[in-house]
Amino acid sequence: MDKKSRILMLTPDYPPMRGGVARYLSALARHLKDQVVVIAGTHPEWQTFDPQESYPIYRMPLLYKRFWPRWLKTLRYVRSVRKQYDLVITSHVIPIGTAVMCSKIPYIVFVHGMDIRLAKQSARKRRVAQKVLSRARLVVANSEALAREVHADFGVSSLVVYPCLESIPETVQKKSDVFSLLTVSRLVERKGHARVLTALARLRRSGKLSAFEYHIAGTGPMEATLRTMTHELGLEDLVVFHGDVSQDDLEKLYADADVFVEPVSNDKIDKEGFGMVFIEAAAYATPSITSNISGVNEAVLDNETGLLIDPEDPNALSSAILTLALDTELRERLGQQARARAKSMFQCNAQFAKLEPYL
Repeated sequence: MDKKSRILMLTPDYPPMRGGVARYLSALARHLKDQVVVIAGTHPEWQTFDPQESYPIYRMPLLYKRFWPRWLKTLRYVRSVRKQYDLVITSHVIPIGTAVMCSKIPYIVFVHGMDIRLAKQSARKRRVAQKVLSRARLVVANSEALAREVHADFGVSSLVVYPCLESIPETVQKKSDVFSLLTVSRLVERKGHARVLTALARLRRSGKLSAFEYHIAGTGPMEATLRTMTHELGLEDLVVFHGDVSQDDLEKLYADADVFVEPVSNDKIDKEGFGMVFIEAAAYATPSITSNISGVNEAVLDNETGLLIDPEDPNALSSAILTLALDTELRERLGQQARARAKSMFQCNAQFAKLEPYL
């Protein structure tokens, strides 16, 4: 039997931090649990997460606060332990990737959209990113769209390994008493909560859709604004803010929802690169409504697993919500097709198996 590589994962973005990158990397670490050690950035709530994992996690600041270049802290650490490992995995081209490249140990870089776009903001950063990516054993992108972007901007090919599900419920049973919509995300402007509230208010005023529930899971800087907006639109009795929810509660929200809605904006820097929440919703046979932008249109297939709308069309969201509210047969068909696709394509064992030749 071949000896397994000893792998060091270095990342500032790791649970209990929220977000797709953190969840993606923790799923990968669980997949590699017999050969990985994780060095993650410090977090005040690490005790709620680390002891539950079956692989070693160590917390340390990865960057100097006052000394420049700040990434020398990571470089010195990797050099001190490099004889213990065969490979390093990192998720940030700059600056963590810079440190790993200089440590002279084989490495794999997992890239995400904001990471790449920030690396293109100056000629100096672009040159550094070019070196980090071209010298890596492998570059991994979380969507075909991002892989094309990396190749166009840096001339480097990527392996696409999609964000994935570690488990899928065996059965799903939908409730049917009232049409229910759900958004799960940080409460930030680009996720589109305000657009959903506006669309629902418009539909209610027109009399086209009067009975519904809109559930919002997550916290963030837009919360006060969204609560005020809910009050001003007269939707207090129809909108529920759940805040941070447990995994069990989140699963129930997905299962109970008729439609997952998150009309993300096409931000030039903080662009939605894929959207793991759409796949999580799909696992519960919940179709999605979202924007037709690159990357996201790989997570949701228009008229197959949900509805994609023009992010510039102010009426498109209302129309899509009304379509799925009124057409139960279409909603159920899209939901079942979404679930089948999640099961066949987005399970972690299948996605992470793509990495085996490079480990």
